Amino acid sequence: MSDYFRFILDSVFCNRRRAVFTVAIIAVGVSALVGIQTALDVMADRVVGSFNRMGTGLCSIRPKADAAPLTRQQAKAFCTAWQSEEAADAAVWAEGGSAVQVRSGGAMTDPVVRVLFCDAVYLACIGARVAQGRGFMAYDIDERQPVALLGDNVRRRLFGEGDGLGEWVSCPAGRFRVAGVLERQGAMFGTQLDNAVLLPLDGMQTGCSVLFRVPSSGQAAAITGAGCRMAVLRRLAPGAEPDFEIVRADSSEEMLASLRRKLSAAALVIGLITMLGAAVGLMNSMLVAVKERTREIGTCRALGARARDIERQFLLEAVVIGQAGCAAGVALGLLLGKLVAVALEGDFVAPWRWIALSVVLAVVTSLASGLLPARRAASLDPIAALHSL
Repeated sequence: MSDYFRFILDSVFCNRRRAVFTVAIIAVGVSALVGIQTALDVMADRVVGSFNRMGTGLCSIRPKADAAPLTRQQAKAFCTAWQSEEAADAAVWAEGGSAVQVRSGGAMTDPVVRVLFCDAVYLACIGARVAQGRGFMAYDIDERQPVALLGDNVRRRLFGEGDGLGEWVSCPAGRFRVAGVLERQGAMFGTQLDNAVLLPLDGMQTGCSVLFRVPSSGQAAAITGAGCRMAVLRRLAPGAEPDFEIVRADSSEEMLASLRRKLSAAALVIGLITMLGAAVGLMNSMLVAVKERTREIGTCRALGARARDIERQFLLEAVVIGQAGCAAGVALGLLLGKLVAVALEGDFVAPWRWIALSVVLAVVTSLASGLLPARRAASLDPIAALHSL
């Protein structure tokens, strides 16, 4: 049996250029399927982990695009009432810039840092923690103390392995002393905290947003009540269309799941189209091989090989080429997923279901492509084959 398969392999690679080209086409289709699915699994697990750290029931209130900004007074009044009536966390925050450079001494970050103004409840509300130093206190907010919290990437860029506590940093908002460093965590609720600087919320701050947590039971009623409370604070007429929107964190997770399904379907379509091209290429390759090996087929038939033996040989050759391309594609796809996992600092997840589907697709493609050439080879007349040039 081992000699038979060695003969199959020798037959496959008698024309290495054609075999490698066909394997490469199949590998592209499989790697597109496996690679995209692996990357999607890594990203989904990373984002779901962020949502799990935040917990359930987290919502955000922000003005609509064409509406007046939400002032700090309105946001603070909402949070005070919410914490009093619902006994749940509510925080105010505002965007201070999304492409900012931060300096300390001679060190400087790239212009990718996000500046956030927030109150003392913000970190607890989103489930983030301070790894070194301390977080904001009510005194920092009320007295507008020049203190800052650094994301882990910002701390590393400015202070290397040091914590930077007590050092001064500068950004367009001013100079601030580092009070704490945030625990490394990744993207959370649209805010990349690892590349962020958190500053105390200014008393005159506008363009605010509100984060609040609703109870686990009666969430729909609580969200409706939150909308009514904010409408009163915004002085909207009864029955008027709200000029703000309430976004639930779990709705973002549902959007992610929907997007993931669409990307998975797109990856499957790309893989199938590429596999169709591979099938045509493999069939042409096998038909050319049959023509080139006519005398070899005639010799085998003269030595006692049956027509079904010839047919089986060419089918196996097609399967070997298909599985070689599948193996290369799976390896390339997993490598792509690993690179995504390293970039996102997430856990590598192998999509075994899609790998199994790729193997099945490669087998089906190989058999379908090799069937016609195999039957043509088996139907050759032995005497005519022996006399062919």
